[in-house]
Amino acid sequence: MADGNGTKLAGRANYQSNEYVFAMDNASASTHNLEVGDSGKTYFVKNDVARTINLPAPAAGVCFKFIMTDTTTDSSLVATGALFKGGAECGDAYLTLAGTTIVLEAEGSVGDWLEIVSDGTYWYVSGHGAHDASFSVS
Repeated sequence: MADGNGTKLAGRANYQSNEYVFAMDNASASTHNLEVGDSGKTYFVKNDVARTINLPAPAAGVCFKFIMTDTTTDSSLVATGALFKGGAECGDAYLTLAGTTIVLEAEGSVGDWLEIVSDGTYWYVSGHGAHDASFSVS
């Protein structure tokens, strides 16, 4: 990660996508600022403390994947100056995720995930949550 928070779990994968895997598990780290250079990484998000994950300005092809490994509290994905569009299959419903902040809810489950890809203007979201309230948006 760009700001040094988290633990590197694995080196290069044998394919271009998902080049690195990181854990956001530092109990004292509550803010993570991602950069365009972090594109393609998968983040295991341990929501044992409230985390704010700030995305970079949208740039075509930039993508991230977030997987929940703990859902004790809420954490947020923030798209400053851009909008999220898309949604996720959650429980028995499709949840539309359109706004500037997505909340990874404490009501979610371990293994819930979101993938986010930019076209240079918007962040497109897809994913899966075990419960209807796994994610929310503002």
